[in-house]
Amino acid sequence: MVPSIEKLLEIARTYWPSQEDPNQELSPEEQRLHELWQTKLEEPGAWDVLIEQLRTTFPENGVGNITTSRDASFWCAIYPRRTPERSGVHWVYVGCASIIAPVYTVYRVQFEYGERRIFRQLDLEPPAVEPAVTMARLMESTMDLSLLPPDIANHPAPVFVGRKSPPKTTLFDALFTSYPDNLP
Repeated sequence: MVPSIEKLLEIARTYWPSQEDPNQELSPEEQRLHELWQTKLEEPGAWDVLIEQLRTTFPENGVGNITTSRDASFWCAIYPRRTPERSGVHWVYVGCASIIAPVYTVYRVQFEYGERRIFRQLDLEPPAVEPAVTMARLMESTMDLSLLPPDIANHPAPVFVGRKSPPKTTLFDALFTSYPDNLP
């Protein structure tokens, strides 16, 4: 079950600062997030199982664990296999499992593949196509998380997250990432 917007805002304020620090020092909120990451990275668990399930389910694609500790979520992506015959425009499907709230999201980023990869489009709505549908089902069953609905994900959050600041910061930024199109 997805927590209320009020509860999610309370969680966001616990792990992200509500004021900008001109000295750019680690805030108490960011320190809490850093400490939570230390705990999450030390314990093996459902995330590793999910990555293996995705690799088994989609052997024809590249599945990557693209988690970084600058965000509040584990990240994974399903990439199209790159071959000279598969150049052109393709979607990369991304799954994020929040470490601060019992929610996840699935979205997609479109790139043009050729000599180099060029960003084309970001679609933050959970797509109802494969492999996104299977990714979502596996995230729910393996990690016991609930899909964060787009209307709640887009709700403003009064916190500073990465390159986002109020009033542009959303719960998506605070619970998952403020860099959704920055994929390795």
